[in-house]
Amino acid sequence: MTLKRPTFPITALCAGLFMSHAAWANSLPAGCDMREQAHIPLTFADDLRPVGEATIKGSTVPAMLSTGAGESLVFNKKILDRLGIEVRHSTSRLDVEDARNPTKVDLYVDISHANIKDFSIGLVKGKGGTYKVEDFMDDTYGVRVGAGMLLQNDLEIALDAGYLKSFNPSGCIGAHLAYWDPQATSVLAMWDPWKRDARVVFTAMVGGKPIHALLSTATPYSYVPKAAAVRLGLSPDSPGAVREAPLPGHAADKPVWKVPVPLMSIGSLEVKNQDLRLMDLSHEGEALVLGADFLHRHRVYVAMEQKRIYFSPITTPQPRKRGSVQVIPQALN
Repeated sequence: MTLKRPTFPITALCAGLFMSHAAWANSLPAGCDMREQAHIPLTFADDLRPVGEATIKGSTVPAMLSTGAGESLVFNKKILDRLGIEVRHSTSRLDVEDARNPTKVDLYVDISHANIKDFSIGLVKGKGGTYKVEDFMDDTYGVRVGAGMLLQNDLEIALDAGYLKSFNPSGCIGAHLAYWDPQATSVLAMWDPWKRDARVVFTAMVGGKPIHALLSTATPYSYVPKAAAVRLGLSPDSPGAVREAPLPGHAADKPVWKVPVPLMSIGSLEVKNQDLRLMDLSHEGEALVLGADFLHRHRVYVAMEQKRIYFSPITTPQPRKRGSVQVIPQALN
């Protein structure tokens, strides 16, 4: 059985935009071997989110690729039911000190899991294992692939070129790894030293003020929580602000506001005319989430061993379709 993909493929790419393999190899210092691990071709949902192709029990399913989700793999209960894969349930306690617990009391949560015997995405193949299961809103995606898997190695995010690539460099600790752009900006990357959260965070500047930021391939629009936006000088009263519909499940008095930001910066990179959505979110914390709208304008390389992220602007972005707003990332604690 093959589940229909609700996506459309990228049509044509300009080969002249990309450095040849020989030129790329010559641009790296002696002894540096990039060691490409996987190449994941992408199609895109109507709201810009990249979609990969996975197989579960021999069936092809669309995979949501989400650098903004902290876990490795989460399977869709609706799809597993359709494939006849048993889903089991248990209860887990999260202590008040647990970083995953957003409350101030011990929390008991229901957990669903399934034994997946045959799964693959790209070159990653799994044979037998117990994985987390959630009841997704619909059966659009069979699995969500998060930062826990995508960032096991270096990751090149090239939405405008229609792919993700994974690398495991050797001997490249001092090399400039944004091979396509010698002028690419790089900034320090940070993450949870206890590895409770696989997502990578960096610092951006908005209105001259610093804010932690993360990349979320599965979020159509870049956004910032309203509480953090106030510190950055952004509000529904900002010039050019436009009121939009509330998030799914939110009351009518909690709209999303689209606010144009004339200039923000990431290291020496100037990002001009980036719209940010201001959102009322239930979780606490402060983080700017740069979504697919930003990633269609910038190619990014996350260098795990170097602890750096490279950013390179796309000079001629592909046309982008607009869709509904959905917040995919988990809360930062």
